[in-house]
Amino acid sequence: MKAVVYYEQGTPDVLHTEEVDKPDIQPNEVLIRVKAVGLNPVDTYFRSGKRSVSSFPAIPHFDTAGIVEKVGSSAGNFQPGDRVWGTNIPSASAEWAAAPASNVFPLPEAMSFTEGASLGIPALTAHMALFFRAALQPEETVLIYGGAGAVGHAAIQLAKHHNAFVITTASSTEKHEIARRAGADVVLNLNDESWKEDFASASGQPGADVILDMSFSENADTDLQILTPGGRIVAVGSPVNNMPSFPWQLLNKKYASILGILLFTAPVPALQEAASGVRRAYEQGVFSPHVARTYPMEEAAQAHKDLENKRYPGNLVLTVSE
Repeated sequence: MKAVVYYEQGTPDVLHTEEVDKPDIQPNEVLIRVKAVGLNPVDTYFRSGKRSVSSFPAIPHFDTAGIVEKVGSSAGNFQPGDRVWGTNIPSASAEWAAAPASNVFPLPEAMSFTEGASLGIPALTAHMALFFRAALQPEETVLIYGGAGAVGHAAIQLAKHHNAFVITTASSTEKHEIARRAGADVVLNLNDESWKEDFASASGQPGADVILDMSFSENADTDLQILTPGGRIVAVGSPVNNMPSFPWQLLNKKYASILGILLFTAPVPALQEAASGVRRAYEQGVFSPHVARTYPMEEAAQAHKDLENKRYPGNLVLTVSE
């Protein structure tokens, strides 16, 4: 079968396609005929060396959508021919992928494979951050950094569906409009940091009950200043450990909670509940992924370049030819 492969960590140019063996499946796995593969920033961390890779040659990416071809003896209720999407699937960028059945979910009938592949890490991270970690309540105020990004865009829609007041940030007119269309009540200009000094005037809210921060290590002091007493901050991710100090007194003063999240280690029941929640939101017409661009699998290197350069706001997806 054809797959995206790399033999060493480095620039996007280490990625290329070649023929590799079709995977076998374990009893708890399903074999997926891959139709599309979602890309995420964490994929560039593994490729570049910010995260370790267990062995080479390696096949990148974790989010996929396709058709079940074979079902393991203990892989649940899946049947050959089922349309599915999934996450935490090792070696996803190939014509076939062996996937743990616990990480695979039915694809909504009206959803394309391209959209399904873009769900994975972004939509499930957003859902789990809001509801499993932060326990967001209706009418609370939530600040979501990066409202035009894949996680932020999903989080805006899910939070609005939960009747929260949503504030987000954006760095350009295009991204501002994307965040607005997703349902944000207030979009703050990320390039004008005056809102950090007077959040109430900029947002019309006295503070944020919940904050989803994609770079918490850079914003800890600001986040704690903005947070309401008893508020919750979810540190969604940071590529490197780069926090030289931490405002512990402010943390205590605010009775604040700082919560971590990593989809790779998420409890299976929470992951499956998030997938069900995302599906319900899609079928109710209140959530849809924002696919910015698709690439043939052979252009994985270019897709990584565009992802690292933040060329397109939204999800980037590789398509797999027949």
